[in-house]
Amino acid sequence: MLGVAFALVFVIARWLTGGSDGKDDAPVAEQVGARVAATETVTVGESTAAVTTGPKAASARPTLAAPEGPCDPADVVVVPSVAKGAEAGADVTLMLSLQTVESEACTWQVASDSVVVNIAEDGRQLWTTRQCPRAVPGQAVVVRRTVATVVELVWNARESAAGCSRRTAWVLPGDFTISAAALGGEPATAEFTLSRPAARTVSVTPEPKPTATPTKKPKRPVN
Repeated sequence: MLGVAFALVFVIARWLTGGSDGKDDAPVAEQVGARVAATETVTVGESTAAVTTGPKAASARPTLAAPEGPCDPADVVVVPSVAKGAEAGADVTLMLSLQTVESEACTWQVASDSVVVNIAEDGRQLWTTRQCPRAVPGQAVVVRRTVATVVELVWNARESAAGCSRRTAWVLPGDFTISAAALGGEPATAEFTLSRPAARTVSVTPEPKPTATPTKKPKRPVN
């Protein structure tokens, strides 16, 4: 551990609106003692030039700090979130916003043995990456103190079981809690809702019936 007791205040920057694609809606973590807050957000997999500007960002984009070495897992804050509009019965994108508390920038290996994500309902665990480790995308990322790095993973909206069986029950619509933590770090939680699947209208264009070819009557023989 870092040796200095600290508390975390988690600030949700923005949630999805109807036309948003969810890229700008990762929550930011604020360290109470050091008053460290994310000013920008970088989503892993996008161009490094495509930096999302947060509400506290300056008009000119600051130069991103270069990593100084591997991260101490206890220094990594992982804040989970689920965008509004998630539906039961379909894949749900989970977002992990990563920041450091002390290091300006460092490299961290995202893997099933370095971060744990749990989903629960009324205190009962429904799904965990401990049982479904393949849900965590293994990749090396740069984690910074003032810029949040967002990693996305997919939950199949089912309960998990040993071996991550695909035959487990679907999770019904309702309110849930997602928690996440770097192994050795402090856990963070967030609330989210799975709505009922929206009714979908399927339009079918009827195929035109083939036109019947008139049958010619045989000619009567001439006597």
